[in-house]
Amino acid sequence: MLIAFSISYGKLNIISRLGYKKGLTKQLTFVTQTTNSTTTSYKQNPFNDSIKHALELTRCIVELKQSTSYSMPQLVISVMPIASYWIGRSVVTNATHCVGLLTAGVKFQNEQDVITTKIKAILATCRPALEEKREEESYKALQYALLNNSSTNVEVLKLIMNVKDDNKVVYFRRGKWREKRKLKFFMLRRMMLLLITSGHDISSERIWVLNSFYSAASVEMLWIPIVDDHVAWRNEQFEKLIVKMRFLSMDDPRKQIAQRFIRFVKENLSSTFHMGKEPIIISLDKQGKIIHSNTMHMMLIWDPRNIEGQSMRIQQRDNIIPFIKKEMKERTQGIDSLITDIDELISDLACEVNDKINAWSRDILIKIEQLKSTSSMYTSEREITLWQKEKAWSLGLLVGNIDDIIKSWIIQENHIFLYGGNDFKWVREFTSKIIEVSSKTHSNIQLAYVGKNEMIRASNIKENMGHILTSPYHVWWFWTRLQSCFLSRINYLKATSPGGDECNDEIARGIKNLLAYESESATIKGWALLCKGQKVIVSGYGAKMLRVMNEYQNWTKSMAPESFGQAFKEYCQMISSCSFNRHPYCALEYPTTLEETIENEKCPECSYHMEKLITFTCKHGDI
Repeated sequence: MLIAFSISYGKLNIISRLGYKKGLTKQLTFVTQTTNSTTTSYKQNPFNDSIKHALELTRCIVELKQSTSYSMPQLVISVMPIASYWIGRSVVTNATHCVGLLTAGVKFQNEQDVITTKIKAILATCRPALEEKREEESYKALQYALLNNSSTNVEVLKLIMNVKDDNKVVYFRRGKWREKRKLKFFMLRRMMLLLITSGHDISSERIWVLNSFYSAASVEMLWIPIVDDHVAWRNEQFEKLIVKMRFLSMDDPRKQIAQRFIRFVKENLSSTFHMGKEPIIISLDKQGKIIHSNTMHMMLIWDPRNIEGQSMRIQQRDNIIPFIKKEMKERTQGIDSLITDIDELISDLACEVNDKINAWSRDILIKIEQLKSTSSMYTSEREITLWQKEKAWSLGLLVGNIDDIIKSWIIQENHIFLYGGNDFKWVREFTSKIIEVSSKTHSNIQLAYVGKNEMIRASNIKENMGHILTSPYHVWWFWTRLQSCFLSRINYLKATSPGGDECNDEIARGIKNLLAYESESATIKGWALLCKGQKVIVSGYGAKMLRVMNEYQNWTKSMAPESFGQAFKEYCQMISSCSFNRHPYCALEYPTTLEETIENEKCPECSYHMEKLITFTCKHGDI
């Protein structure tokens, strides 16, 4: 009616813009102008206010009708005809006024003012319910987009950040610099990882590791701190963290992150993320679908080149033409006297075969590059594939790329003792005994302290008592990575062998041993693990390992230097089999974010069932 009115009576220039969504009007905007700009007062131009009231009522009705699935209360339904009546009456009245039939006046305007105010008040009471319905529909849209291939990264991020306009500029930060990028161009270039934290709860060590990984990876990563009523937000702490990060973060997360995304994380990712717990990293494909609910473990365990398959290539061989010629020469012996151009025919065949092989190789390389550019490798399936390549518990899996010196020892096939503990006396005695035994048995034995005790680390560095991990960051990385190995391995075993027991898995069992030795709840003074190159030979708690070293004369009399590891292991097993042997308490900590709670666990040292305790810890939001 309003559009028809504006077309028929040009004295009111009503410009309308209609947008459509699901076949319904999404937005209706009217701009009114009068032909005489000097007559703007109520008494001079009464029909102008009448049309404005009609426009306001129309906007209210359009707003309510935006959602077809919304069941409106009876109060609103009863108001609709009244609102429509006054809109229609305003149009008819003002149409007749425009042609000179002055049937309206101040009395009519007063009545319309009163009724319009009442109707708007009634409609205003319905807005909270409408907003709640809209938010629910937006949440369902976000949930569907993240769990199904039905959208794009851009659309998903718009839902996460509550952005409706494709051309809206969204501010992001990278380190201390502020970058201004449009959302639609920002996300289409690379795969996406979302780093989710509980407020500011991310340590400097973890940022350091993530920065290192991000620099070598070919994916984009965005930090999204989840903030709710229970998390205190401090801008100065936020700014300190931003400066340390090489990856992207939001300029103002409190304003940019929609509540629907916080709700999604809490309701759909409860198996991997809890407020106040460790950060997680969600992996999205180009359609915005979640393809891994937490790739943090993958990033800590494996180098990005392994995850992304950057080493996937066709092995280069020497020129195959001489090989083909030689083979064909042998097959055509005696024919050369009958066929004079046999050498030329053989050469042509060899070149033709070589060209086909090269063409085939190029096609395969193109397919590999297409696969890398269109598919993300940060998936649950990729994690399973990477674990399938790890056939045994090895020192290489244990230390990864953390320490170059240990890696060089592995290549040289040296005997290597990794050791740890919190008892300074035990550490000093153990290292001294290893040096003594190494000298007397002419065995090349390397020592590396990987324990968490900073005082022992500092003392060992000062007195040059074996190799020490480079810095506290590397110590944190070593043990955090080992914890990630443990959790990821358990998830892998449950995915590939449902109902299986991880106690029978060599890798899981080896990781458990070290985690149980170094646990803060354990009473073990020290521990040691012996390897030769990649191969893990034996591990044990400090008292037992020290006893083996103190009694070295009993097992090194007829030992060859190269058999040091085997002799050590056999004597260690003999001590363990003694019935009178007792060992200190072990402790193994499982996070609550495991998909399934562990009900029974055996001690990695004696195989007795361990007592299950529940521990609550708080980090107090410290960085």
